Amino acid sequence: MLPYVRLELRRLMRTPGLLIFTVAMPLVSYLVFTNISTVTGQDKATAATYTMVSMAGYGAIGALLNYAAGLVIDRSIGWLRQLRLTPVPPVAVVFGKGLAAMAAALLPVVLLCAAAVLINGVRLGAGQWLALVPLLWLGALPFALLGLSLGYLATSQTAQPLNMLVYLGMSIVGGLWLPLDIMPGWLAAIGRVLPTHAYADMSWRVAFGGAPSVADVVTLAVWLVAFAALAVYGFRRSVRRIAVL
Repeated sequence: MLPYVRLELRRLMRTPGLLIFTVAMPLVSYLVFTNISTVTGQDKATAATYTMVSMAGYGAIGALLNYAAGLVIDRSIGWLRQLRLTPVPPVAVVFGKGLAAMAAALLPVVLLCAAAVLINGVRLGAGQWLALVPLLWLGALPFALLGLSLGYLATSQTAQPLNMLVYLGMSIVGGLWLPLDIMPGWLAAIGRVLPTHAYADMSWRVAFGGAPSVADVVTLAVWLVAFAALAVYGFRRSVRRIAVL
């Protein structure tokens, strides 16, 4: 198990495009949003804190979806078939991919929070930071399962557009780019039931001195179960395909 996880982490470090897409873009967006205009309609300090959570979550979700969706490449080059010939059990393969993806998700969270402190002067209490960073990191777990699902179910032709559609669609409608309060009522209603909004809202509440709501926790838990079931289905379907080949 551990050797395979180390292998996945080495593969991660050899994909600079992933790091640029999930770290550089959210970081640049954060600096633009908070130093050119206050998209939240609040003062700059409030906007800096609010957008820190939004862009850190956006980067973490992107890292998870894009890295896990790399399973499509593994399938196309026969890597998964080769793994079946090794002593590594299938569950360990899935788990190893998940751990590597979660490692990728931690980087944008840490860097965005550091940028918020060093550049925009965001100041939170120690207890808030100790709750916020784990929430932004571990709370993104459902999206790791979603990424695995897309990786197992998509084809090489559909993987990239499907991944971007899911990533951007959930991020925008879920309120990571614009607050739901300024969206049309029907669109905001959809956004409130998406996992992206529940995930970010837990951290927004902590960042502004509150606690995660029960509704957000339940919403994210429901999506976690749904994505887990989809990942299991996709894995079994992929294994059957490999067996036939």
